[in-house]
Amino acid sequence: LVWTPLPTTDIILTQSPKSQSVSPGETVSISCSTSASVSSYLNWYLQKPGESPKLLVYYATNRQQGIPDRFSGSGSGSQFTLTISGIQGEDTGDYYCQQSLLNDFVSLWLTFGGGTRLDVGSDVRPTLTVLPPSSVELQQGKATLMCLANKGFPSGWSLNWKVDGVSTTREVTGSPGVLDKNGLYSWSSTLTLPVDQWKKVGSVTCEANQGSQAPLSETLRRDHCSE
Repeated sequence: LVWTPLPTTDIILTQSPKSQSVSPGETVSISCSTSASVSSYLNWYLQKPGESPKLLVYYATNRQQGIPDRFSGSGSGSQFTLTISGIQGEDTGDYYCQQSLLNDFVSLWLTFGGGTRLDVGSDVRPTLTVLPPSSVELQQGKATLMCLANKGFPSGWSLNWKVDGVSTTREVTGSPGVLDKNGLYSWSSTLTLPVDQWKKVGSVTCEANQGSQAPLSETLRRDHCSE
């Protein structure tokens, strides 16, 4: 006899919001909708930086043993919600819903939602450092400057460049924020110029922006760099 699994339909999970920055003590809700009913076969996980996913809630409403009671789950059928009441800094991380109704028949990647990033904390302005191009690179005909933004919050800080006070986006690359275990982010951005242009530059500025906060900037003067 050959065992054949029952036909199944892929169930797609959609989470909202994709990301949110909140202050400690607030109440936050994450929604998860499924493209077909999964009854109560819906679980919630939290993944912190550098750690494996941790089960918070199973079967939609049951809190896993050892999970604080500020976490609660609700819903059934195709609409589910994870609520965190009085959120704390340690709750920063990526939250995922998972349907387990069809785990015996479909690959695991089909059973998870896309994730929700929660940033919990107060606004922190990052520290900016602008690094000059290396002498070896200058000999190769180009000049790459790097801007490092360390230990800021929330994750929405963006880095921009100005050459002699004029904004530029040419030959600019950036990295997404990297979250550390203290709940703070670090970013980097590079600006590459032809060496001939670099030799005519007076100053280069890296500027960090986030929401309604005042911009933060760090300027490097070329005449302060060793050639």
